[in-house]
Amino acid sequence: MTNIDSDPLFTSLCNEKTLQSQNEGFFNVFYESVADNFKGVNTNWLKDVYHRVPSDAGKLRLVYDDPVVAYEVQGTLEHVKPVFRGKDAKFSWQRREQALKLLAENKTQMALMMACQAVMRAPAQGVDKFIDKGLTLALALWTRAEVFIRMLDGKRALQDLQLAAKCGLPVKQNADYYSRVAKCYALCGEDARAEVSAKLFHSLGGHNDYALGRLKEDLEDLRVLKRETPSNEEEKVLPTFTGDAANSELSGASSKIKLVGSKDDSRGRYIAAAENIAPGEPILAEPAIAACLYPKFFGSHCNACFNRLVAAVACPDCCGVAFCSVACRDRACASYHRFECQYLDLMIGSGMSILCHLALRIVLDAGTPQAAIEKGNALLDHLCAHSQLREAEDHFKRTLMTTFLLSILQKAEFFGRRTTESPEPNDLELQVGTIILGLLQTLQFNAHEIYETRITGEHRVDSAKVQYLGVGIYRTASMFNHECYPGVSRTFLGTSIIFHTSRPIRSGAVVPENYGPHFLRQPKPMRQRNLRSRYWFKCECRTCAEDWPLLERLTDEPRLLCPTDGCENVLAFPTKPSKRSIKCSKCKKQVNLEPSMKMVDASEELYASAAEMITNERIDEAVELLTNGLKMFAQVAVPPHKPTHIAEESLRVCFADKATTNRY
Repeated sequence: MTNIDSDPLFTSLCNEKTLQSQNEGFFNVFYESVADNFKGVNTNWLKDVYHRVPSDAGKLRLVYDDPVVAYEVQGTLEHVKPVFRGKDAKFSWQRREQALKLLAENKTQMALMMACQAVMRAPAQGVDKFIDKGLTLALALWTRAEVFIRMLDGKRALQDLQLAAKCGLPVKQNADYYSRVAKCYALCGEDARAEVSAKLFHSLGGHNDYALGRLKEDLEDLRVLKRETPSNEEEKVLPTFTGDAANSELSGASSKIKLVGSKDDSRGRYIAAAENIAPGEPILAEPAIAACLYPKFFGSHCNACFNRLVAAVACPDCCGVAFCSVACRDRACASYHRFECQYLDLMIGSGMSILCHLALRIVLDAGTPQAAIEKGNALLDHLCAHSQLREAEDHFKRTLMTTFLLSILQKAEFFGRRTTESPEPNDLELQVGTIILGLLQTLQFNAHEIYETRITGEHRVDSAKVQYLGVGIYRTASMFNHECYPGVSRTFLGTSIIFHTSRPIRSGAVVPENYGPHFLRQPKPMRQRNLRSRYWFKCECRTCAEDWPLLERLTDEPRLLCPTDGCENVLAFPTKPSKRSIKCSKCKKQVNLEPSMKMVDASEELYASAAEMITNERIDEAVELLTNGLKMFAQVAVPPHKPTHIAEESLRVCFADKATTNRY
């Protein structure tokens, strides 16, 4: 990296964060205990022995075999054990009682919080028969269903009732069960089913006409309250592509983009426009290959799809994570979570970064070791890793992290039941470990941070803030090159990544993304430093070459395109009326810039109208005005231009409003 890196210390710190996010984690102790061994030998073991091994597989095998480090490595890995928070029937019972008390006081939000904790900590049916006769989970769900009915959420209440029945709640002769089911159907607008459930209640309750009459009054009251209570829930879907069908070669992509270049090209392989693309067009809607939630959101968001939790569904065995639905839970527990479940707290305690977790998740999501090898190699062949530039110590730390992750896979029986307690890998395990080591290098440059938009005030746009929830890896999205002036805006719906164009892009031109350092917010020296240290390249985009100013110093007077057909010359904005008719230095023709100036004024008027629509929360109308204004501007002028860049940012905000948003 010496050819582009002017700040080795900052680069080292950036690299460290992609491997270990917490200094207090025990991985640091593991590394230091191993490092003490090779620091004590006469030769420079890292450079003269370890770094000279040509392959990742060879380096990984070396740390298990070389007597300089092998004893310390294997001795430490033998202590890898399950560490997780289990269920607690007594705790669940206490939270359930608190929920009922709060519900009686009409404190529904607090009651819901207690009921959710009761559900999360409740053991599976029949596990603890001394409390609730083994029905702790069923009774916790029963209680939470009552809370949801009081909150007029019939859909979630019905889901909890049905789940409670699956968890052992007696329902065949339970009149109260069908009373609650009737209320759920009434809240959902399914009156016929509500009537059937009311009849079952009447029959099981001994044909008590008075009780039936009271139930019907309750059902009508609930219908009235539901009609009077506006719903804030909005179902959002991934955008569809305009023009031809989806791209047959790029996952989740529009046919309007294509992959060009090669690994030997200085720019590598990258995404370009296959045809002219207008601003505001969706060009990518790609599901994640794998995605991991930050641990601090384990209690607030679904571990599988990143949806915000309302009616949390628990893992049957641990209390470490939650899911938004039975479907998400079952998918996770049938794949990655059944191996991670008992080791999540250990992984968090190691201090490892989320990229390490993501590397492990990619392997686990594959399903089997053989599939992990096949899919892992395909992904590594597709993405850059810059392995030849990585320093020996940094690479060794990643190898050591690989041994820890591989040990978890071994202990969790991802490879099946082992015949030995030794952490030394067999050939199959070594191949999977090599995949993990490759991922620990490439994810540093290719993973995307997933966010939601949080609405914290009355106005859905003015009070919107970005909250990063986790990290995902995407095959197509990772192929977009960086520019400090991006051509796309990036949003997320769940764990799917979405790109909309933020300005017109000509056929054949690069479709650039922005990796974080944006020219509007960071000066060139800071952008260059961040990109060199984090992504290991020197940015040579137009914005850097021309050193565009920050937002507050941008001009309102853009350069104008020569109006002569076929001439691509750029002319200075005329500051005086006498300069509006000039001779173009390229095509040598006398040109009148007055019409172009009027077009710029008209685009600014559209931007202003769009701002008013955003103020009034009329997002679709704002998008139409902004895209029309951006198209108009691009016909006659080129950036930088302050009103246009503000319009591009406003367009990004509008698309973020159409992606994952949650009101807090």
